[in-house]
Amino acid sequence: MSYINFKGTVKKINLKSSEETEITISIPASELDGQYNTLQSMLELKVIGGLDSQIVTYKVLKNARTGKPITKYTVDDGGVVSVAKPEGEQLSMDLGLPPEKVEVKADPEQIDLEVIQDFILSGLAPRFDDMQYDFLEITERLAGGDTYLKIAADIGMGVGVFVVMVDEYRKRVAPMAAKWDEWRKGQVNTVPPKDEEPVNSQQEEQQNDDQPEEQEGANTDSFEQAGESESKDDNKPEDDSTPDTDTDSEPVINNEELEEYILKVRPNFDDIPLDFPTLLHQRRKEGKTWMQIAKSIGLTSGQITTKWTAYKKMVVKQMKNGGAA
Repeated sequence: MSYINFKGTVKKINLKSSEETEITISIPASELDGQYNTLQSMLELKVIGGLDSQIVTYKVLKNARTGKPITKYTVDDGGVVSVAKPEGEQLSMDLGLPPEKVEVKADPEQIDLEVIQDFILSGLAPRFDDMQYDFLEITERLAGGDTYLKIAADIGMGVGVFVVMVDEYRKRVAPMAAKWDEWRKGQVNTVPPKDEEPVNSQQEEQQNDDQPEEQEGANTDSFEQAGESESKDDNKPEDDSTPDTDTDSEPVINNEELEEYILKVRPNFDDIPLDFPTLLHQRRKEGKTWMQIAKSIGLTSGQITTKWTAYKKMVVKQMKNGGAA
């Protein structure tokens, strides 16, 4: 039996007749790398498949007057997302007044499915009393290539009901995943704040040695294979558009400069066993996502992100020290 797996974009839907619908899907060449011959062998053959949208649309309840979300979220240093008590409700409790009646509207919001998957795979997504299935395992299996049909059959559920359940869970955790995504994007900042005094490399190392737990210990995560604790980061590169305008501070290293250095110098560190220069080449030159790369080497996207974050920090330190690790 032939099988291929890919991500693409639905370009056209043509209802040719009451019995036939033609769907045109545009697939990046990198998605068919190593699979083109298999796809070609399927020409004119009957196939079975499904389309899983990579964008999740969910509803956000907002104050109709102010346009602000009714429910707000906070993230602690460990990445745990919690519901913040509404300001109006807290004020009413403090003053002993009845809660203010607020006119509510539901606005649609969109988020990349990959962000939700990363949030679930991080182990920080919540469980719900009315949804007792292991969505971490389900997400891991989907990311690993298992189909909805196979997983549904394994848990004794109709595939239609199973798909609706997974979609509902994703929508419930979507606003928390969005807040968590903002948090993880702020974990690695290679640009020093302008209001701080310049710190040379030797002073910076001394400060890090003096206060390891305060600066690093709060934002760590367990990495299953290496057993290390490191800061979390996102799967996407940081914004490299910040200009170097503060000539008195340390040189600013933007993301583009950092990645070019990695590809050219190919630094490696004993504490990080992964060959990130090669993996970065796959991402930039072959168009692969971190999730695809993680899958190919037997890791989750959360695991490879943790190692990538730590690796970039060590490379930045090496660059600021003139090439010395």
